[in-house]
Amino acid sequence: MYQLPVALLLLLAIAILLRMDIIFYVVYVLAGSYGLARWWAARNLKSLRIERRFTDRIFTGENSTVTVRLVNRSLLPAPWVRYDETAAPELAGAPGLTSALALGPREAIEMEYQLVGRRRGVYPVGPGRIATGDLFGIADLKGASEEARRLVVYPRVIPLTRPALTSRAPYGSMPSRQPIYADPARVGGVREYAPGDPVRSIHWPTSARTARLQVKKNDPAVSLPTALLLDLRATAYSRQLLHNSTEWAVVVAASVATYLIEARQEVGLGSNGRDTLTGATCWTIEPRQGRGHLMKLLEWLARVEVAEAEALASWLPRAVTGLTWGATVIAVSATGDDETCASLHRLRRAGLNPILLAVEPHARFELVRERCRRLGVVAHLVADEADLRRWQTTGIHAGSGVRP
Repeated sequence: MYQLPVALLLLLAIAILLRMDIIFYVVYVLAGSYGLARWWAARNLKSLRIERRFTDRIFTGENSTVTVRLVNRSLLPAPWVRYDETAAPELAGAPGLTSALALGPREAIEMEYQLVGRRRGVYPVGPGRIATGDLFGIADLKGASEEARRLVVYPRVIPLTRPALTSRAPYGSMPSRQPIYADPARVGGVREYAPGDPVRSIHWPTSARTARLQVKKNDPAVSLPTALLLDLRATAYSRQLLHNSTEWAVVVAASVATYLIEARQEVGLGSNGRDTLTGATCWTIEPRQGRGHLMKLLEWLARVEVAEAEALASWLPRAVTGLTWGATVIAVSATGDDETCASLHRLRRAGLNPILLAVEPHARFELVRERCRRLGVVAHLVADEADLRRWQTTGIHAGSGVRP
């Protein structure tokens, strides 16, 4: 409506030249109407408040309902309001929200639309675009709602039951099949005293009750302080399988992390992929326990993407700095090339427990597995969910340590 002020100036010039009172009257009426309309529209736009509510963390495949509440805080009505909000293409369960409505004094209206987590990632939700004006359409003002908020779509997590993980640490909270690793913190009953049993293992209350010496039976258990290292270097994967294989690698890492933390183990995470929020590559998170730490790991796995970064083999020594002796290092990579296997072997010699999880189909993976075995590294092919199920049913590997 920028033409109206120009027209008013022309009419004013004509009225001055012709000295016609009717033209002056028209100019006064139009100028007053324009000023009132601009004031009304500006007041309406300032008085409109947009509130957005939604679940900002979901898993892949889940939905999040976005509720937009539009409030008119003014005592004046808003004759018309138009609100538009679109979602990222990866979240588009619907085209977004487009609505035209009128709001009375102090009135509030709620609108909804759905977001579908089709793919892991961190996506902006909002801001929306709002427009309002007067009843006659003289003034039309536009603005934006509150700043965009983030929706985190966690990667898919496949429930695991008994994956063939190994440990070199003697004590912990995960049951073990090797009784040599008896954890004194896990008492599984009592038995008759036998010559050679240490005095500190005697269960005195039971001994007093039965009048015979009884000793505590300790359940075997292992600890799995684990560092998950995810290889997302683009050149490590086949070009044709790059997207599918890297996304599957993230799913495998998320599933293993979830299994271990639910088993009350300490889990850390690292990747040579790029963090979409900070732009960092070759980052690590120290091992921790707890549900809160798990959600932190899953959020990082939602954010990471493929990058042209340092090779896993050269980055591994720096990534495991600070890990204690016997800690498990799970390298999730494409197929396990010679350099990666050699780097994992060096970790083995340093007292760590390396495991290779190859996520890309490999027709001759048995050769890779045999090479890793000779280097003291356990290797598994988990190229799909069927391989993942087979991995959970494999037995104890010679020289690999303890399988929980």
